[in-house]
Amino acid sequence: MSAARVWKKCAFCSSGRKRCFTCGGSGKVAPGWQTCSNCNGFGSTICTDCGGSGGRYDVSSSPSSSSYSAGY
Repeated sequence: MSAARVWKKCAFCSSGRKRCFTCGGSGKVAPGWQTCSNCNGFGSTICTDCGGSGGRYDVSSSPSSSSYSAGY
């Protein structure tokens, strides 16, 4: 069997960032529309699932030709 490294896009974010839950993506919070302390006013935070990379490498194995059985 041979293993192949395949890049899989993160299912929980967009390019490594998630919309901030605290401010809803606006970067500002009430009262007085102050800068959000969770995202520092950016409106998004680093994805905790992929660590900000936007995906991950998945090691998938594919059957080699020697172990293939045609079922005859």
